[in-house]
Amino acid sequence: MPMSQHRPALAAILVAFVAVLSLSAAKLASAGSPSPITNPIAVTALKYEGTYQGECWMFMKKVVFEATGQEVGFDYRQGYFDAGATEVSAADAQQGDIIQVANDADTAPDASYDGLHTAIILRNNGDGTFDVVDSNRDFDGIVHERDNYDPTSHVTAANGLSYHIYRITGTPAPMPQAIPPASFAVGDHAVTNTPGDVLNLRPSAGFTGKLGTLPDRTLVTVLSAPIAQGGYHWVQVSTPVGNGWVASEFLLEQSVPTAAAAPSSPSGGAKVGPVRTYRSFTAGVSSGD
Repeated sequence: MPMSQHRPALAAILVAFVAVLSLSAAKLASAGSPSPITNPIAVTALKYEGTYQGECWMFMKKVVFEATGQEVGFDYRQGYFDAGATEVSAADAQQGDIIQVANDADTAPDASYDGLHTAIILRNNGDGTFDVVDSNRDFDGIVHERDNYDPTSHVTAANGLSYHIYRITGTPAPMPQAIPPASFAVGDHAVTNTPGDVLNLRPSAGFTGKLGTLPDRTLVTVLSAPIAQGGYHWVQVSTPVGNGWVASEFLLEQSVPTAAAAPSSPSGGAKVGPVRTYRSFTAGVSSGD
């Protein structure tokens, strides 16, 4: 039976409809299959997902060193340039770049205020949002992957904050940076070991809270045995600014000389004053653990 004059048109419509459905399905499949993670910084960061890594800034520094061999400095802006970073726009940002939210008027190593945050980009969504991986976003010290992070919305809600995006490249380090645990006993003396930085004094073992900061080479006295917490060994110490807890990995044992015995008087009658001891402190610069 010959095809009616309407059937060719109907067949063409059906073919076009099937083509549109196929194209839509392909687009949906593409949208549901995000680009694979291949950048060394992003890959390294995801390796720690779900684990405790503490503060976002220290986590980022660890990841960058492990992935590229570059060591980020101690300032929340200059520190990136110390590692050879270049600044990129949000439109040009890509996998492995780092978003730093901070107050440009206060980026010193000991800066501490609401909204200060660091995140590593997994994907640029092209609409001003990013899929990222970061640590301590929920103040729990845990590394999480987060979708649709909007730094612009984040900074406009907090007075004085802005954000920059940095790109760091380099050769992977031969091995992850590792700090051997230190062993201290009650009564031991030590000095802080944070060249160019300071050590945070905590109210308890761990990364929560801050009582103050101790410059490099500050003399402390150990008041407790080490407690393992968050990958570090914490000890309670007596310091010039009060008692608190620090990570013992950032302490060096220090012997404190005792006062020399006073020489005896030849005549036995003259009194000799005690020998005075003193302590010397070297000023530091920034924020440790």
